[in-house]
Amino acid sequence: MDDLGEKLVERARSGDPEAFKDMVRSFGPRLFSYLAGRLKSREAAEDAYAEVWMRVWKGLASYQSLGKFQPWLFTIAHRLSLDLLEREAGRASVSIDAAPDEEGLPLSERWPSGEPGPEREAMGRQAWEKVSAVLESLPEEQRQVFLLREFGGLSFAEIAAAMDCPLGTALARMRYAVLKLRQELEGFHA
Repeated sequence: MDDLGEKLVERARSGDPEAFKDMVRSFGPRLFSYLAGRLKSREAAEDAYAEVWMRVWKGLASYQSLGKFQPWLFTIAHRLSLDLLEREAGRASVSIDAAPDEEGLPLSERWPSGEPGPEREAMGRQAWEKVSAVLESLPEEQRQVFLLREFGGLSFAEIAAAMDCPLGTALARMRYAVLKLRQELEGFHA
């Protein structure tokens, strides 16, 4: 999909008014899924989604075309979501007895509305809710890597760059996330 991203960037730079719309149509669903998995509410994900696309629009002129549009896009989304989560953490005052996700929606309710993706359809509602609950229970860094890989489609090298961590760390976080998912879902049948 990076070739498509590069072509769309070039079209947008050359003044094609449809190029940016095509960019949003092509990369928007994965981007929104990633943001919805990261942020505490659908509204926050929608706001972040708009902000990411505004930053992309403003950054097109200075974008370094190296065949890496999708990682660039998800790096913007990752950094913005971190900023938003840090700001929210600074404002939040939650009881020490409160469950960590008490204020937000479960992950299963954060995904974009409309037609469910083929993975979600195949899993069935009950299985999707179980997977969502396990994802919610993962440490933040592991959930980040999992979402960037599975919903963002980024390579581990791209994830390491986006998260500003060594490649081995990104790989280890994914491994632990997958092991936790396997452990929690062992014997589960939808």
